[in-house]
Amino acid sequence: MASNDYYRILGVARNAGPDEIKSAYRKLALKYHPDRNQGNKEAESTFKDINEAYEVLSDQQKRQVYDQFGAEGLKAGAGGRGGFGGFQGADLGDMFGDLFENLFTQGQGGGRGRPRSRRGADLKYEASITLEEAFTGVKLPVNFERTEVCQECDGTGARGKGGIKKCPTCHGSGRVQYSQGFFAFSQACPDCGGQGEVISSPCKACGGAGRQKKSASLNVKIPAGVEEGAVLRVSGGGDAGLRGGDSGDLYIQVGLKHHPHFERQGRDLVYDCPVPVWQAALGGEAEVPVIDGGRVKIKIPQATQHGKVFRVHEKGMPSPAGKGRGDLLVRVKLEVPHDLSQRQRELYEELAKLEGAEVQPDKEKGFFKKILG
Repeated sequence: MASNDYYRILGVARNAGPDEIKSAYRKLALKYHPDRNQGNKEAESTFKDINEAYEVLSDQQKRQVYDQFGAEGLKAGAGGRGGFGGFQGADLGDMFGDLFENLFTQGQGGGRGRPRSRRGADLKYEASITLEEAFTGVKLPVNFERTEVCQECDGTGARGKGGIKKCPTCHGSGRVQYSQGFFAFSQACPDCGGQGEVISSPCKACGGAGRQKKSASLNVKIPAGVEEGAVLRVSGGGDAGLRGGDSGDLYIQVGLKHHPHFERQGRDLVYDCPVPVWQAALGGEAEVPVIDGGRVKIKIPQATQHGKVFRVHEKGMPSPAGKGRGDLLVRVKLEVPHDLSQRQRELYEELAKLEGAEVQPDKEKGFFKKILG
């Protein structure tokens, strides 16, 4: 695989729920399915990555192992702890890992725990843009809240250097040892969380958390041709990490506002063009708007029927990959006249008689019975 970050492959946050993961998978699988991308090796490879990611993240047990050990943990069988039948329910991976870590630490003459960093949480933001902005691309100001490192204590959570003391429970090692039968193992100290230190005098600004909720503003570039529901990732745009850990990512889900004239179908745009009955019968020309401004003329042949679609090439949406544009699909919508003048009514009645139809004299019921059916 090009990347073992399954969350990034599906474009979801690390705390995404099962429904969100399933929805993201369906959209991507449909987009990159081999039947829709015949001969495209890159799409085929991406489709395999998508399926691999979904297979792991949709399985609660596999996802838990992946979150703890990563993709390598899955390959090494980190989730296969069921073989130790006598210890069902026990986290033997952590048990043996902690035991070995403790033995090696003691053997090296150490014993003090090192503050463990933790990656910040991912955040999700929903942005709504116009169809015109999706056509040209746009720099979108995104205003949101996230946790940032406290500037007062520089993320330590303590008021000055004297505000941090050695943990009295683990005596600064960050670990506590237990014995169960033949096994002796250690785990993170429950009082200091494995840090080996406790805050005796918390920072006034953040209350000892080391982070603060702040308002943030970013200018995010939305590429031209972006589709409804697309998810953009801003690396490091999420919550700040703990104790020097990396910041999470910001995921921006793009939504498109309703457009008064155009309906989007992939890269194509659909426009309902009103055409008078007489013009549909006799033929002529019609002017239709295009998304990048201005208007184009299309030919209306004689006897054009309601719902007929005419294709105007290269007047649709651009591809996000920069490879050409879709088409404009002009769909004929016949306009039946109303509020007829006396002369207009006479002409329609004459036409009806030529067609052999019986004219309906009641104006409220229509022009002739044949039309009303």
